[in-house]
Amino acid sequence: MATQRWTDEMLDDLASTVEDLSSTVEDLSSTVEQTTRNIEQTNRNVDMLVGAVNALLARDSQRDEEMRQRDEEMRRRDAEFQQYKLENDQRFNTLLEEVRFLIRQLGENQG
Repeated sequence: MATQRWTDEMLDDLASTVEDLSSTVEDLSSTVEQTTRNIEQTNRNVDMLVGAVNALLARDSQRDEEMRQRDEEMRRRDAEFQQYKLENDQRFNTLLEEVRFLIRQLGENQG
């Protein structure tokens, strides 16, 4: 087995390769750190967005309930108004019949 001797040029090439690899590892490490920070910021943004969406959904649900209650109140008032109108119409018709009756009696008494 032959032993190969390292020349100065080979050692310089090896040192240069090690420096390049070290620089690449540092760059990758920096990229990983930045990516990790970006992911953490994205997670915070998503959490805030989820909170905002939940708040909007809760507000929408509350408004739906308020609208339902208003609709029920309007239907109740409409039913009360219809009943009031019906009763007034009945009173009016009763009075009208009484007036007609009185007019007929006056006509009979004069005739």
